[in-house]
Amino acid sequence: MGLAAYCGKRILIGLAMIVCVQVIIFLAIQVVPGDPVEAMLSETAGIGPDVVAALRQQFGLDKPMPVRLLNHVIGLLRLDFGISFQYSQPAFDIIASRLAVSIELVVLAAFFGITGGILLGSLSVQTRWGDRLVSILGPVILSVPGYVLGSVLILGLSLSLGWLPAGGVAPFSDPAEHVRRLVLPVVTLALPIAATIAKVTRFEILEVRTQDWVRTSRAYGFPTRVTFRRDILRNALTPVLTISALELGGLIGATVLVEKVFNLSGLGSLLVSSVSVRDYPLIQGAVFVISAFYIAINIISDIMYGFLDPRVSKR
Repeated sequence: MGLAAYCGKRILIGLAMIVCVQVIIFLAIQVVPGDPVEAMLSETAGIGPDVVAALRQQFGLDKPMPVRLLNHVIGLLRLDFGISFQYSQPAFDIIASRLAVSIELVVLAAFFGITGGILLGSLSVQTRWGDRLVSILGPVILSVPGYVLGSVLILGLSLSLGWLPAGGVAPFSDPAEHVRRLVLPVVTLALPIAATIAKVTRFEILEVRTQDWVRTSRAYGFPTRVTFRRDILRNALTPVLTISALELGGLIGATVLVEKVFNLSGLGSLLVSSVSVRDYPLIQGAVFVISAFYIAINIISDIMYGFLDPRVSKR
C-alpha cells in the first residue's frame, strides 16, 4: 500500500469514526430519562399539554427516532446541528461563538505543557534536582483529577493569597486582565501534559544516550552540550512528538470540567449546561467538535508515522 493510499484510508476511517460517535451520542441521549421540553418549561407554571405538544413538534421530537437519526446524520454533512432548544438559534452559531475561548486554552496549555515537559525531562537527566522534581511531582500531578487541581489552585493562589482572579473571562480590550484570568486554567491544563511529556522525554533520553553514535560523538571530543543537543535530544524527540500529538487530542476534552471550574464561557461549559437541560442539538454539536478534533489529531499522528517510517504505511 502506497503512502497516498495509506493517508486516504486513515482519513476515511476517521470520517467513519466521527459518524459512529455521533450515532452513539444520539442514541445515548435518547435513552436518558426525561423530556427536553418539560425540562425547559420546568420553571414555568400553567403550561398546558397543547403547548408541550406544539413545542415537541417545533423541535422535531414528535418524529420517530430512526427519522430523527437519519436527519441528524444528513445535517452533519452540512454542519447543521439543528436549532438549540434553549436559545432558539442555530446550534452551529452558538458553538462557533464559544469555540474561541476553548481554542485559546488548548493552544496555550499545549504550548506550555509540551515545551515545559521537554525542558523538565532534559533537566531530569542532567541535574539531580530535576530528576527529583520529575520523579516525585510527576506522579502526584498525574494522579490528581483536573477539576481537583483547579480547585486547589483557586483556593491557594486566588482565595488565600489573592494573586490571581478565581475565574471568568476578560475582554481582549484589556489584555493584561485577559492574561491574568487565563493563568490558572492554563496551568491546570498544562501541568498534567508537562508531567507526561517530562516522563517520556526522560525515558527516551536515557535510552538514546546509550546508543553507539552517542559514544562515537563523545570519542571524537565534541562538547557535552553539543552531543546532547545534536545526537541525544534530537533523536529522543521523535516518540515525544507522537505522545504530544495524543495529549493535544485529549486536551480539548479536558477543558470541559476546567471551564466549568473557572466559569469560562467556552465549549466545555456549554456542553455541561446543555446536558442539564437536555439540549440535544448543542450536545451533539459540541461532541462533534470535540471528537472531530481528537480524531483529526490522531490521523495526523498516524500520517506522520507513515512519512517517518515507510514500514508503517506498508503494514
